[in-house]
Amino acid sequence: MGGYNSGSNQHGKSTTQGRNTLDVRKWQQALLMTPGTRYEASWGRSGAAITVQINTDGVSLIYRHGGTTDMDYPVQVAWTPCHYGGRRPWWLCPCCGKRCAILYAGKVFSCRQCSGLTYQSTRTAPGNKPFERADRLRQRLGWCAGIANDIGDKPKGMHWRTYERLMLQLHHHSREAMISTDRLVTRLKGKTGKLLDKLGLSDCRYECFFCSGCDGFPR
Repeated sequence: MGGYNSGSNQHGKSTTQGRNTLDVRKWQQALLMTPGTRYEASWGRSGAAITVQINTDGVSLIYRHGGTTDMDYPVQVAWTPCHYGGRRPWWLCPCCGKRCAILYAGKVFSCRQCSGLTYQSTRTAPGNKPFERADRLRQRLGWCAGIANDIGDKPKGMHWRTYERLMLQLHHHSREAMISTDRLVTRLKGKTGKLLDKLGLSDCRYECFFCSGCDGFPR
C-alpha cells in the first residue's frame, strides 16, 4: 500500500503511486461492508492506521492525522446494480460528493481530484510507454525485462492461444519502442549538428553523435 505521501513528486501534482488508500471494491470482495461491523485497518511499514465503523448508509472513519488531530467523520456509500446481478458500492467523496472507488489519504480521505493527485502513467514520457508495456508483458511471461534480452520459453500451464496473443503484443510494443528510440537518436543528431555549426565545427564528420577523430572533445 505504500507510505503516506510516498507518491509525492517535486514537479507539479503528486501522483497516486504509493498513496495510502481505501478501496471500496476490495472491502466488498472481502465481505467487510456489513452494517454493524467495526474493524482496524493499517498500511504496512508506514504505521498508519484507521478504525472503520460500517453503518447502514456508509461508514465512519476514525483516525489521528499528523499525530495530533483526531478525525471522526462519515463517508456515504452509494450502490449501483451490476450487469450480471448483485450490486457495486461506491464512495461518495466527502469533499465533492462525486462517486469514486478509491479514497486517498490526507487530513480527510477524498477522491483523486480533490486530493490533487494525478496518475503515475501521465508522468511517463510518451516515448517510454512502449518500453514499459513490453516490460510488463515480459514480466507476465516470466522473462527478464528489457526488449534487448532473449526470448524465453512459454510459461508452464499457459495456454498456447494466450501465449501467442502475448507474443504478438510483445512484438508490437518492442517494435514501437525501437521506433521511439530511432526518433530520439534522430532528434539528438539534429541538435548535435546545430551545436557543431554554432561552434564552427560543421566540417566534423560525425556518424552518430561524435566522430572518431575528436571523440566528442574537439581540439
